[in-house]
Amino acid sequence: RIGDYMESIGIVRAQRKNKIFVEFTRESACGESCESCNAKCAESEQELFEFNNTISAKVGDVVKIKTNDKSVLSYKFLVYGLPLVLFMSAISLSYYVFNKMGLANKDLMSLIAGVLSFIISFIILRSIDKNFGKTSGASILLEKM
Repeated sequence: RIGDYMESIGIVRAQRKNKIFVEFTRESACGESCESCNAKCAESEQELFEFNNTISAKVGDVVKIKTNDKSVLSYKFLVYGLPLVLFMSAISLSYYVFNKMGLANKDLMSLIAGVLSFIISFIILRSIDKNFGKTSGASILLEKM
């Protein structure tokens, strides 16, 4: 981790047309003293990500990815925060409205409104993800090692 960037090292596992598929080992969230932990989060887990091959990498090459901290944190807030905020707002608002209307099954109706808010947040996040994919070149840097 250097400055405002997070760095990860991966290996190019596949190449198709102008895309490369890079395998990274996910880092543990526990830190370094995982021996006494029963959460099993320290077990290394491989993840495969797709990138445009702007660095002429080939299968087997070791690459470094640098991501802007601010971009990553704001994207994580959107992915986790938006559905939560919409869910809580939908349940609270619908419960208030249904209570004022005097409906007998206001709890169930509020739950349904909350579930619908998850669907709406999925649609919103999907459109944001498409736009992020087009503009993420400035926030994700690849380099060959």
